[in-house]
Amino acid sequence: MTQYVGGGADTIAGVTDNRRRMYDAKAAPTPSRLTAGGFPCGFEDSSGFGCDSGTSTRAARQKLTQGVTTSYLLHTLRGDTLMCDRVRGPAAQNLTDVAHSAKPRHHRPPHRTSGSETQAASGS
Repeated sequence: MTQYVGGGADTIAGVTDNRRRMYDAKAAPTPSRLTAGGFPCGFEDSSGFGCDSGTSTRAARQKLTQGVTTSYLLHTLRGDTLMCDRVRGPAAQNLTDVAHSAKPRHHRPPHRTSGSETQAASGS
């Protein structure tokens, strides 16, 4: 299982262009977390050239990200069943300032064919 975590104010590796496409292509179960107002440079002590900005503070962003990442790692690597609720259950879905989405366990990404496979299938 893979978990995707991103910031809602990320303009460097934005949700639509990057993280969402990876999430959509991944087989289930795959949780996705989006921190409100989060952004990549929010983890740095000071912003430099090329940094984006957001509404969450560095401390708030780190606390949220560490919490969702620690729960995920304890659940997946240690097999800690008590963390399941924090990864996929109501606790994950109701965490303040974190949007949660998860695919049902039976979801599989659509099969993609290359141009030559499509032509062969259509008899062209």
